[in-house]
Amino acid sequence: MTAPWWSQLFDGEEARAYHRQHGGDRRPLGQRPVVLVVDVTRAFTGEEGETLDESTARWPTSCGPNAWTAMPYLRHVVDLATTRGWPLVYTTAQVGAAARFGGTVKGELSAMGSPMDRPGAQEIPDEIAPPDGALVLAKPKASAFFDTSLAAHLIRLGADSLVVAGATTSGCVRATVVDGHSHGWPVFVVEDACFDRARLSHGVNLFEMNAKYADVLTTAELTTLAG
Repeated sequence: MTAPWWSQLFDGEEARAYHRQHGGDRRPLGQRPVVLVVDVTRAFTGEEGETLDESTARWPTSCGPNAWTAMPYLRHVVDLATTRGWPLVYTTAQVGAAARFGGTVKGELSAMGSPMDRPGAQEIPDEIAPPDGALVLAKPKASAFFDTSLAAHLIRLGADSLVVAGATTSGCVRATVVDGHSHGWPVFVVEDACFDRARLSHGVNLFEMNAKYADVLTTAELTTLAG
């Protein structure tokens, strides 16, 4: 089996140090996984067909083409969850949260000017529209767990693992993964259904999450695990 591209970003002693933290054994998916689709909204996707420069000119937080490359994989994850009867939770930013609680990132209060509050910013693209029964949860900070009812919802559902996709890999995805792990759930990150502005940031964060907090896998591997 070919090693994932992000696993080759570190080599030598550095790679061996990470490997000692996480030897590569994958945990079982569980009987009741819940899928978290993190912040796949217009503020992070922009419009299909735009360059990164074009997209960020309108939406400073956009990931441009990388978002649309991930979109078919996100669709696959959503369809898989629907077919298997796995609960789905979508997150968006909480409108007005920057003014009340401070920005999700520091730039929201200065250079970017609270882009999460712009008209249409929290619109979820039709390509991955939430199916009936999905929970759409607005959050004030990066983690889907921070100051939200997510943990209570997962307990009520009887979740025994979390499958995380969305944006950005280095930001809200990673924050959610760390908190999910901290709450005691096995966490799985779907690498090709996540996206970020830069490939390097995307890859380094996949590597580190896999080493520390989660099992990183592809949509194809998730489908195989689902049986």
